[in-house]
Amino acid sequence: MRMHKNIKALVVDDEDVLRQMVARILKFMGINSDVAGDGFQALEKLRENSYDIVIADIRMPSMDGMELLKLIRKDYTGTDVLVMTAHSSKYSYVDVVESGASDFISKPFSVEELKAKIERIARERSSLNELAKKTTQLEKAYAEMLALKDEEGRTCPQIGYEREFLVQEIDRLREDAKRLAAALHGEKS
Repeated sequence: MRMHKNIKALVVDDEDVLRQMVARILKFMGINSDVAGDGFQALEKLRENSYDIVIADIRMPSMDGMELLKLIRKDYTGTDVLVMTAHSSKYSYVDVVESGASDFISKPFSVEELKAKIERIARERSSLNELAKKTTQLEKAYAEMLALKDEEGRTCPQIGYEREFLVQEIDRLREDAKRLAAALHGEKS
């Protein structure tokens, strides 16, 4: 069992038994969760709290899961959505995923299947967060490199060297340092 203490989920289903069962599975996985009985309650909770994952039934009164999914995709772009549906649903896997869901699970489902789908979503979230951090680091390094290049452009004329000549001088010094190191290494042998 993996612990996901940093993940917060919202379970949305009009069936209390299923809602509570999913919340218990999440708790066992180390995921904090809230519950909502329909799409409108879910939107209210989304306005009040930040959720990493919303697990929503597709068939609910008043607002179905597809409507809720579209609103989440529009207003809560950092939130993943796992859609639950019965086999007889009018929506297919393709419909749900093309509408922006992270995944889709058919009812009835096993505890292991639900856990596996949540684990996959959590891994993807973690990978995307790591990629965002690396991208920020690369952008910062690139900006620093550009600043150094600008500094080089200002410094070279001040010291009387053209850039290409300076690069040749540095290369020549590197070669001299290699030859000296090889000569010193040879003398010690």
